[in-house]
Amino acid sequence: MELSAVTLIFLTLLSLPIFVTLLSRKSKNRRPPGPWNLPLIGSLLHFLKSQPHVALRDLGRKYGPVMFLRIGQIDTVVISSPAAAQEVLREKDVKFASRPSLVVSEIFCYGNLDIGFSPYGPYWRTLRKLCTVELLSAKIVRQLAPIRDNETLSLIRKIQAAGQDGEPVNLARLLMTCSNTITGKAAFGQACSSELLEQFLSATDASQKFSVGFTVGDLFPQLRFIDVVSGLRHRMWRARGQLDAVFDKIIARCEAQQGDSLLSVLLRIRDEGALEFPIGTTNIKAIIMDMFTGGTETTASSAEWLMSELMRNPDVMAKAQAEVRRVFDNKRPQDHEGLVDELHYTRMVIKESMRLNTVVPLLVPHLCRETCDVGGFQVTEGTRVIINAWAMARSPEYWHDAEKFRPERFKDGMLDFKGSRFEYLPFGTGRRRCPGDTFGLAVLELVVARLLYYVDWSLPAGMRRDELDTLISLYLNIYAPKILSVFYEGLFIRVIIYIYVLVVT
Repeated sequence: MELSAVTLIFLTLLSLPIFVTLLSRKSKNRRPPGPWNLPLIGSLLHFLKSQPHVALRDLGRKYGPVMFLRIGQIDTVVISSPAAAQEVLREKDVKFASRPSLVVSEIFCYGNLDIGFSPYGPYWRTLRKLCTVELLSAKIVRQLAPIRDNETLSLIRKIQAAGQDGEPVNLARLLMTCSNTITGKAAFGQACSSELLEQFLSATDASQKFSVGFTVGDLFPQLRFIDVVSGLRHRMWRARGQLDAVFDKIIARCEAQQGDSLLSVLLRIRDEGALEFPIGTTNIKAIIMDMFTGGTETTASSAEWLMSELMRNPDVMAKAQAEVRRVFDNKRPQDHEGLVDELHYTRMVIKESMRLNTVVPLLVPHLCRETCDVGGFQVTEGTRVIINAWAMARSPEYWHDAEKFRPERFKDGMLDFKGSRFEYLPFGTGRRRCPGDTFGLAVLELVVARLLYYVDWSLPAGMRRDELDTLISLYLNIYAPKILSVFYEGLFIRVIIYIYVLVVT
């Protein structure tokens, strides 16, 4: 007997809630797997025992290459496999092409008007084109060669002078000074005196101290007021005011003088007003800040890590040094940069060091602009996406003897800095790839080549190579909990977490 229409409608209405519940469960189950989360603080406790990229690598081994965490109140997905990274950075690049807005970027990047943190859209595309065509193209980078030549030779003279009496050299400090000076002279040219450049670098250094970790507002948007109560925002704005004061002096001098610096180019473009999105002085400040935050400490750290690896691997040091001295022998110093292309083994050493010691281990976070699937799991709009480049670069699944320093692995030339292989992303890849890689690599390659050519290196008297390993491990442990360093600044939040842990555990 056929069911009546009334009975059919009744059964449909009765089964509808069950059907909706099943769909809801199915949708919920499509969220990537991840570790346990606690109310209020989410997954933060997982970061207390090791560096963030190490903690995420260990969690990813357990929960998979597409992993969900709730960091404070922020939904976060961590990517730790080349296949998943390819989905995010190439196949669905547009959907992940934006950036989250952080408190530090809002203040020191002038409301996210820079290239690094500006939201994806026409304005960002204008800046990207401006950067790749007018500021950091291969042609412009070549024109800046005299600055690199002078400052790297100055670095060598300082090292030689410091080492004359057999005293240890603070290489990290000298490398940072060299990198800062090269970037400063490229950006500001002759319009900026040495005294004014020192003031700018001091102001920049003060602002960069706030860029380590997250503020309370970054992790708990509903508790942003704590950054005000703790005085953190006040200190940030005071540092921003100091930066602005020096910026205004440099820009005024550059406007009064005709020069060929990158700042001069930006001021000319501002005055012409020919861009789709005309830029003003504030935009220029944001763009210049990108050059210093993205191109100074990263280059200096890369060179420092490379030299530490060579000190621990004397056979590699000897081979690279022999190559550099053979190629540079009897050549004029100003010709050195043009000979870098012949340093095949030294370039392999640079690539291998950047693999083992990824300077930005988690890259810059992406923001999902449209709900989509990655690795078979759903990533919802507004989720922050982190690429654990460090984990992929050290994974035994993709690298033979992954923890060993083996420059020869790059001999076939298949891996480059352009992001062609997703297990090796020192500069990222896709639309939001670092636009200053050509400039940074030019500095790094010349610095490394001249450190090997002019200086004979050795450990301080009496120190063994295994002791150097211990010192590096100690250094990492001291600075391990960076993700919480600024977050813990508010005593109120620290007490909440401590009490929470005591009650829960």
